[in-house]
Amino acid sequence: MEILPVLKIGKLIVLYTPDAARTESMVLIAELGLRGAVTIMDGGNRYRPYQVAKLLRTKTVDISTAANRLFSRRAFTCYEMNTLLSSTPSLNQPYLILDLLNTFYDDHVPAYEADRLLKSCLSQIQRLGLSGPVVVTLAPPLAEERGFLLEQVCRQADEVIIKEVPICQPTQPALF
Repeated sequence: MEILPVLKIGKLIVLYTPDAARTESMVLIAELGLRGAVTIMDGGNRYRPYQVAKLLRTKTVDISTAANRLFSRRAFTCYEMNTLLSSTPSLNQPYLILDLLNTFYDDHVPAYEADRLLKSCLSQIQRLGLSGPVVVTLAPPLAEERGFLLEQVCRQADEVIIKEVPICQPTQPALF
Protein backbone atom coordinates (compact mmCIF):
# COMPACT_ATOMS: atom_id res chain seq x y z
CA MET A 1 0.00 0.00 0.00
CA GLU A 2 1.88 3.02 -1.27
CA ILE A 3 0.42 6.20 0.24
CA LEU A 4 3.34 8.63 0.19
CA PRO A 5 3.04 9.52 -3.53
CA VAL A 6 -0.60 10.58 -3.16
CA LEU A 7 -0.13 12.74 -0.05
CA LYS A 8 -0.81 16.35 -0.96
CA ILE A 9 -1.94 19.45 0.88
CA GLY A 10 -5.70 19.70 0.84
CA LYS A 11 -6.19 16.00 0.31
CA LEU A 12 -7.98 13.66 2.70
CA ILE A 13 -7.06 10.00 2.32
CA VAL A 14 -8.98 7.28 4.14
CA LEU A 15 -7.51 3.85 4.81
CA TYR A 16 -10.21 1.33 5.58
CA THR A 17 -9.13 -2.05 6.88
CA PRO A 18 -10.51 -4.44 9.51
CA ASP A 19 -7.69 -3.44 11.90
CA ALA A 20 -7.74 0.28 11.03
CA ALA A 21 -4.49 -0.11 9.03
CA ARG A 22 -2.43 -0.81 12.13
CA THR A 23 0.69 -2.00 10.30
CA GLU A 24 0.39 0.32 7.30
CA SER A 25 -0.04 3.40 9.47
CA MET A 26 3.09 2.62 11.53
CA VAL A 27 5.12 2.30 8.32
CA LEU A 28 3.64 5.57 7.08
CA ILE A 29 4.45 7.33 10.38
CA ALA A 30 8.06 6.14 10.22
CA GLU A 31 8.44 7.25 6.59
CA LEU A 32 6.93 10.65 7.29
CA GLY A 33 9.02 11.04 10.44
CA LEU A 34 12.15 10.67 8.34
CA ARG A 35 10.99 13.57 6.14
CA GLY A 36 9.71 16.03 8.74
CA ALA A 37 7.21 16.72 11.50
CA VAL A 38 4.05 14.63 11.77
CA THR A 39 1.02 15.02 14.03
CA ILE A 40 -0.57 11.74 15.09
CA MET A 41 -4.00 11.70 16.68
CA ASP A 42 -5.08 8.35 18.00
CA GLY A 43 -8.71 7.48 18.56
CA GLY A 44 -8.37 3.75 19.04
CA ASN A 45 -5.12 3.09 20.88
CA ARG A 46 -3.49 2.12 17.57
CA TYR A 47 -0.25 4.09 17.83
CA ARG A 48 2.72 1.80 18.53
CA PRO A 49 5.77 4.00 19.19
CA TYR A 50 8.02 1.00 19.78
CA GLN A 51 7.12 -0.44 16.38
CA VAL A 52 7.74 2.96 14.75
CA ALA A 53 11.14 3.16 16.49
CA LYS A 54 12.04 -0.28 15.14
CA LEU A 55 11.06 0.82 11.63
CA LEU A 56 13.08 4.03 11.99
CA ARG A 57 16.08 2.01 13.15
CA THR A 58 16.05 0.12 9.83
CA LYS A 59 16.25 3.42 7.91
CA THR A 60 18.53 5.65 10.00
CA VAL A 61 21.00 5.60 12.86
CA ASP A 62 19.76 8.99 14.07
CA ILE A 63 16.50 7.76 15.51
CA SER A 64 16.09 10.55 18.05
CA THR A 65 15.90 13.25 15.36
CA ALA A 66 13.16 11.42 13.51
CA ALA A 67 11.35 10.45 16.73
CA ASN A 68 11.39 14.05 17.95
CA ARG A 69 9.42 15.02 14.85
CA LEU A 70 6.50 12.78 15.85
CA PHE A 71 3.83 14.48 17.94
CA SER A 72 1.12 12.17 19.22
CA ARG A 73 -2.11 12.85 21.04
CA ARG A 74 -4.75 10.41 22.24
CA ALA A 75 -8.54 10.62 22.60
CA PHE A 76 -10.48 8.17 24.73
CA THR A 77 -13.98 9.40 23.87
CA CYS A 78 -15.59 10.98 20.84
CA TYR A 79 -15.94 14.19 22.85
CA GLU A 80 -12.18 14.18 23.42
CA MET A 81 -11.57 13.50 19.73
CA ASN A 82 -13.63 16.55 18.85
CA THR A 83 -11.68 18.66 21.36
CA LEU A 84 -8.37 17.20 20.20
CA LEU A 85 -9.08 18.05 16.57
CA SER A 86 -10.40 21.53 17.30
CA SER A 87 -7.38 22.35 19.48
CA THR A 88 -4.83 21.13 16.94
CA PRO A 89 -3.13 24.03 15.20
CA SER A 90 -2.98 24.13 11.41
CA LEU A 91 0.64 23.52 10.53
CA ASN A 92 2.33 22.77 7.27
CA GLN A 93 2.82 19.07 8.04
CA PRO A 94 0.96 15.78 7.60
CA TYR A 95 -1.72 14.67 10.03
CA LEU A 96 -2.51 11.04 10.74
CA ILE A 97 -5.72 10.25 12.55
CA LEU A 98 -5.65 6.65 13.67
CA ASP A 99 -8.94 4.78 14.01
CA LEU A 100 -11.00 7.97 14.02
CA LEU A 101 -14.36 6.28 14.50
CA ASN A 102 -13.42 3.89 17.30
CA THR A 103 -14.70 6.20 20.00
CA PHE A 104 -17.79 7.05 17.94
CA TYR A 105 -18.82 3.39 17.93
CA ASP A 106 -19.38 3.54 21.70
CA ASP A 107 -22.98 2.49 22.30
CA HIS A 108 -23.17 4.72 25.38
CA VAL A 109 -23.12 7.74 23.07
CA PRO A 110 -26.49 8.23 21.34
CA ALA A 111 -26.34 8.00 17.55
CA TYR A 112 -27.53 11.58 17.07
CA GLU A 113 -24.75 12.81 19.38
CA ALA A 114 -22.11 10.75 17.56
CA ASP A 115 -23.42 12.17 14.29
CA ARG A 116 -23.21 15.74 15.59
CA LEU A 117 -19.69 15.26 16.95
CA LEU A 118 -18.47 13.56 13.79
CA LYS A 119 -19.71 16.46 11.66
CA SER A 120 -17.76 18.82 13.90
CA CYS A 121 -14.67 16.58 13.63
CA LEU A 122 -14.96 16.44 9.85
CA SER A 123 -15.03 20.22 9.64
CA GLN A 124 -11.88 20.32 11.79
CA ILE A 125 -10.23 17.71 9.56
CA GLN A 126 -11.12 19.85 6.56
CA ARG A 127 -9.47 22.83 8.29
CA LEU A 128 -6.31 20.82 8.99
CA GLY A 129 -6.28 19.64 5.39
CA LEU A 130 -5.86 23.19 4.17
CA SER A 131 -2.34 23.28 5.61
CA GLY A 132 -1.21 19.65 5.23
CA PRO A 133 -2.27 16.25 3.98
CA VAL A 134 -4.57 14.26 6.26
CA VAL A 135 -4.70 10.48 6.45
CA VAL A 136 -7.51 8.86 8.43
CA THR A 137 -7.62 5.17 9.26
CA LEU A 138 -10.94 3.48 9.85
CA ALA A 139 -12.18 0.12 11.00
CA PRO A 140 -15.65 -1.31 10.43
CA PRO A 141 -18.29 -0.61 13.08
CA LEU A 142 -19.09 -3.29 15.61
CA ALA A 143 -22.82 -2.61 15.17
CA GLU A 144 -24.50 -1.99 11.82
CA GLU A 145 -26.40 0.98 13.28
CA ARG A 146 -23.16 3.00 13.32
CA GLY A 147 -22.35 2.31 9.68
CA PHE A 148 -23.60 5.77 8.71
CA LEU A 149 -20.56 7.27 10.47
CA LEU A 150 -18.22 5.35 8.19
CA GLU A 151 -20.16 6.53 5.14
CA GLN A 152 -19.92 10.16 6.27
CA VAL A 153 -16.13 10.03 6.53
CA CYS A 154 -15.74 8.21 3.20
CA ARG A 155 -17.99 10.75 1.44
CA GLN A 156 -15.73 13.60 2.54
CA ALA A 157 -12.51 11.79 1.53
CA ASP A 158 -10.68 12.57 -1.68
CA GLU A 159 -9.47 8.99 -1.85
CA VAL A 160 -10.58 5.86 -0.03
CA ILE A 161 -8.18 2.94 0.05
CA ILE A 162 -9.77 -0.33 1.10
CA LYS A 163 -7.66 -3.28 2.10
CA GLU A 164 -9.52 -6.53 2.11
CA VAL A 165 -8.67 -9.30 4.49
CA PRO A 166 -7.06 -12.22 2.69
CA ILE A 167 -9.33 -15.19 2.67
CA CYS A 168 -7.71 -18.09 4.43
CA GLN A 169 -8.13 -21.36 2.64
CA PRO A 170 -8.45 -24.42 4.82
CA THR A 171 -5.28 -26.41 4.82
CA GLN A 172 -4.55 -29.89 5.93
CA PRO A 173 -1.44 -29.96 8.13
CA ALA A 174 1.03 -32.68 7.35
CA LEU A 175 0.72 -35.64 9.60
CA PHE A 176 4.31 -36.77 9.20
